Amino acid sequence: MRTKKELPHQFEFLEEYIEWAIPDEVKRLEFREGLSFEDIQEFYNAVLPHAKSIIDYFGEIDEQGSSLDSGDHLRAENLLNLMKGFSDAALSVELHKSPSVPDGLHWSVWKPEHGMADWKSKPRVRLFPKEALD
Repeated sequence: MRTKKELPHQFEFLEEYIEWAIPDEVKRLEFREGLSFEDIQEFYNAVLPHAKSIIDYFGEIDEQGSSLDSGDHLRAENLLNLMKGFSDAALSVELHKSPSVPDGLHWSVWKPEHGMADWKSKPRVRLFPKEALD
């Protein structure tokens, strides 16, 4: 049984950044905000030139359907999670120029509802224009 996270063979060179492959949004945010901006920039710079080929890879495996073996499926899932980390890094690099949101609330305040066990049982909220309420 493998204990080391791996990426698809054509992206093995990115495995040095595998710690970014965190499936949980809150944990990814906590991880990113615990790094220096330089570390985030390094990861961003390493992945950016390969983003298109990674997206193309997902297009190819989508066409293959369920023909991936379990090892390939796990490596593809790790790559997807790495790209989620890349999107978080892109926010820091391209928008905030900081590991955290400048002048924003601490990350622990923001809990995405879809990450909570009972999120589906919450009542739906319907928004109406002010005129509809008059």
